Amino acid sequence: MKRDPIEETKEFKEVVKKIQPQLDIINSQLDEQGYRMGRCHIYWAKKKELLKQEGINWHTPAECNPYTIFD
Repeated sequence: MKRDPIEETKEFKEVVKKIQPQLDIINSQLDEQGYRMGRCHIYWAKKKELLKQEGINWHTPAECNPYTIFD
């Protein structure tokens, strides 16, 4: 499985620590709303948005692996 190489940078790791509380809330909301299938795409879209606000252009696992189906 391919991953975005930016995930290995110090900058990315620091920003993820900063936005992790927001990502945890999103994850909890998805649980409460009963999302099962497809939830990763919602989560990744929000993560991508938050990272972009911090100046990081991250590619989701789905973008890095276009011929793989994620649910």
